Amino acid sequence: MLDKAWIYLYAENVLAFAQRLELRRCYVGLYPAGTSQRGSITALDAGGEKGSISPAFFAPVITAANEVAQAALWATVLEKWDALFLGARTRDEYNDVTTYAVLRPTNGAAREISLKLIARDATTGQTVDYYCPTVDLSLISYDANYGAKDVVDLTTTEVADFIAAVNALPLKNPFNYANNMSIIGAQIVRGQK
Repeated sequence: MLDKAWIYLYAENVLAFAQRLELRRCYVGLYPAGTSQRGSITALDAGGEKGSISPAFFAPVITAANEVAQAALWATVLEKWDALFLGARTRDEYNDVTTYAVLRPTNGAAREISLKLIARDATTGQTVDYYCPTVDLSLISYDANYGAKDVVDLTTTEVADFIAAVNALPLKNPFNYANNMSIIGAQIVRGQK
């Protein structure tokens, strides 16, 4: 019978292999010029679980002409993420992949509590929901106009700053890369897997 430690080691090796394949895929021309490129953030919660933006953001392709500007915009997204989310950022990916050696946070960060961003394509009206784990609930105010207990007030400082940073990239419609998307709403979601 296999020992649990061997099973976990095997699972970690399989995951590492899959991640290497994903990275290799990103660097061999997956994103044709004029389409979009994946942007992702992964965070570690207080329970030792990792959560990532789901689905990953789609943002403009990095080119020689826009690399410096897009890197600055992505740095702003990361800065605003750190202000709004409790999880310790372990990895981010846009132009490159950056990993961080972090300790488990002791601030109550939970990947199961997410900020759901609702993005809409102004041209087609299509919407995409993005789930961002480990949101700091102490920074969230709810919009009383809707009578719902999960609709986030988009005007609170940290939420407004994060949304402005994401909109500045701008997000691309993952189903129609020619169109930009804007965040039009947000909700708190519990129980994200």
